[in-house]
Amino acid sequence: MKFSGLTTLIAFSVLVFSCSVSVQEPRPLQPGEQVTISILATTDLHGWVLPFDYSRDESDERYGLAKVATLIDSVREVNAYTLLLDAGDFLQGNQFAEYYARVADDAPSYPLFDVMEYLQFDATVVGNHEFNFGIPYLDLRISQTSIPVLGGSVYTAGTLEPYYTPYIIRNIGGVQVGIVGLTTPGSAVWDRPRTQGIVDFGDGVEAAARFVAEVRDAGAEMVVILQHSAIEPGSSYDMEGVAMENFGRAVIENVSGIDAMVTAHSHRVVENVSIQSPDGRDIPIVQAGRWGSHLGIIELEVERLDDGQIRTIAFDSRAHSVRNVAAHPVITAMVEDSHQRVRAHVNRVVAQTPDIWDASNARMQDNPIVDLIHTVQMEVTGAQLSAAAAFNTNAKFGPGDITRRDLALIYPFENMLYTMEITGAQLRAFLEHTSQYFAGVQDGEPLINTSWAGFNYDTIAGIDYEIHIRRPVGQRIQNMQFEGRTVGNSDVFTIAINSYRAEGGGGFSMLFDAPVVWESDEAVRTYIQAFLEEKASLTHEDVFVNNWRLVY
Repeated sequence: MKFSGLTTLIAFSVLVFSCSVSVQEPRPLQPGEQVTISILATTDLHGWVLPFDYSRDESDERYGLAKVATLIDSVREVNAYTLLLDAGDFLQGNQFAEYYARVADDAPSYPLFDVMEYLQFDATVVGNHEFNFGIPYLDLRISQTSIPVLGGSVYTAGTLEPYYTPYIIRNIGGVQVGIVGLTTPGSAVWDRPRTQGIVDFGDGVEAAARFVAEVRDAGAEMVVILQHSAIEPGSSYDMEGVAMENFGRAVIENVSGIDAMVTAHSHRVVENVSIQSPDGRDIPIVQAGRWGSHLGIIELEVERLDDGQIRTIAFDSRAHSVRNVAAHPVITAMVEDSHQRVRAHVNRVVAQTPDIWDASNARMQDNPIVDLIHTVQMEVTGAQLSAAAAFNTNAKFGPGDITRRDLALIYPFENMLYTMEITGAQLRAFLEHTSQYFAGVQDGEPLINTSWAGFNYDTIAGIDYEIHIRRPVGQRIQNMQFEGRTVGNSDVFTIAINSYRAEGGGGFSMLFDAPVVWESDEAVRTYIQAFLEEKASLTHEDVFVNNWRLVY
């Protein structure tokens, strides 16, 4: 079934800047005729329009929609019959995205959407990070663009009525192609305070079955699933009533009538992959990495049969890196003013420091950068304890200025802040769970569990403890003390913790019944900035308390 067609030609035309319009054939494909349809895909852009890292104030040629645009033009030069799709997480991410959500939220449009309109995207789908700034902001940005924003598995609360458009149909090469948009239900966990009572998140497989049938009934001759969910099965949470996070494989294996899938969410590159559908057909899949690192392409060679049906006779899926591709000059010019505004904003100085702050070893030993987060969280909440992670081990700054972009390195997420009550037993279970970041010891050094995300390795401030990583999980946390006294199972503490963790992110099931005492209206990073601005100068001694250690 596989063939290697126009994807082999991309390398020879990456400097084309015509932004050719996809020509759609006005008449239906006739019986016996064949056409090659190219499905082009981006995903998890997270605000990366230009190849520029605002957290470091320097170019990064590995990423950017402006570079993907050059590849899009190249494909359109070769094949007029293209469908251009984005698989979500466009609204939150880097400092460019944050600026338009937090500072310029009253701007008449979101520049990334402006670029997508220029490139004539056929559709995008809401990802889980679209809800980080609240539904009113998301809906505002959607109202400002002509790009269809899909979300068939997101329902008006208490109903099964889609809150967003569930599908569209496009005529590509004389074939009516339906695009069904689906979204991971994880936002019901991660963004519960922002979504509860407004929208519900449905099961991806159930929504796929419903809307594939509907779009077929509406005239679609082929169906593409555009989903913000991965094909690796399972979930990062264990919450009753919340469906599977990554449902891609289950959709294809259980729902007939699908011809291709564009997937997302895991930030992986997926190519040369197909999964068999219930009717025995192999369904091609592509995932284009993250941040505009790749252009995903599925080529479908299709034929109209004598009975009028469309069948795929060959397919191919590839993901093409932008690393050696020039940025599109028109797009670069389009966002130049926005680019400079964001740079000026993130380079603003918030405090000074005489010290070097370096998170490179922050998951191996207690570290001032993580203790800065702990200090702020405990000061804001008044809690006895604090939970926080070394989100970015590449964070490094000082001596000298501390800028807003440094804060983005320290705390890259839009988490809010909670205060919860937690027992000693829950606290121990929390630390045992998070210790799974370590797989044991190898050659005398800690062995990292590569399947455990670093942002799910939290440390706790306010107690002293040891992590014995040679021991099995469940027996690793030793000598846990609070104010010099051994922590008992029935002891009760208040703990400052981010909203992602408090709502079940990372599978911390021991928190499910923990009472919530307080919830913030501001993101944690905002509190960190306010803390630094008030102090004006920060040293390690202001925040650092060496209260935990690895034993191996």
